[in-house]
This record gives sequence, C-alpha cells and structure tokens, in this order.
Amino acid sequence: MKPASIERVDLVRLRFILGIKLSAFNQFVADQLGLNVTDLECLEVAYSDEVQPVTPGRLSKLTGLSPGSITSSLKNLEKAGLITREPDPTDGRRTLLRFVPGSRAAITACFEPVNRHLAEFDGKLGSEELKSIRRYFCGVLKIIDDYLKGDQSA
Repeated sequence: MKPASIERVDLVRLRFILGIKLSAFNQFVADQLGLNVTDLECLEVAYSDEVQPVTPGRLSKLTGLSPGSITSSLKNLEKAGLITREPDPTDGRRTLLRFVPGSRAAITACFEPVNRHLAEFDGKLGSEELKSIRRYFCGVLKIIDDYLKGDQSA
C-alpha cells in the first residue's frame, strides 16, 4: 500500500489527466457534430436540464456564458439542425429551445460507445465502491460550483 502522501499526489495527477481527457473527448464529439466545444456544452446542458424546454436565459445561467455567447451557440446549433428556437406561447418575450426530431439520437450516438464501456466498467464495481466514487465526485463538483459562484474559500 502506498503512503498517504503518494496516494494524494497520485489522485491530484489523475484528476488533472481526467480533466484533459474529458476536454479532448468533448472536442472529438464536437468535431463529429460539426460544432465547437462551447456549442456542445450548451447542447449537453440543454439536453440534460430537468426543465424542458429550456430558455436561452436559463441556458446562460446554467453555463455561466454571456447572453451574446449563448446567442452565437444557438445560431450554430440551429445551423447544424439540432435545435429550433420558438416563441413561448405563454410569454411572447421568451424563446423556447426545442430539439429537432431525431437530433437527440444523433447526439446520443456520439456518446454511446464510451457510455457502453463505462456502464460495463461500473458494473464490475461493488456497492460500497460506487458510493465512495459518488461521494467523491459530488464533493469535487460542489467545490468547483462553489468556486465558480465566487466562494474562493471553497
């Protein structure tokens, strides 16, 4: 067993490598869809948000991007045939983002091989290991979220 200090250094290194690999993977998927990474991030956030359909304002809040950046990404996503923007029938000032029929399948197909392998890998882990991993990821995400919200003591 490694001494604690070496294990912690190794964990920091692995976190760093994971960040780099996730960035590279997002670039790979964005390229497949004819998008840039910011467009893909907007698409992923809109796709996974519990509030559907999402509005550009909500997307701006969730991503931390300026309204101008959101508008640019939405134009790119429309041009790629992945979303449409429609007026909100209950509030003419708002716009609703809707996925073009079939576009979710195209997006999902880009992630399917990696998701399948991850599911197989996850299936080999025990319940306690999964709980520890979940606790770790939730803690990391909270630290990052707090820091992005301006809590520099996070």
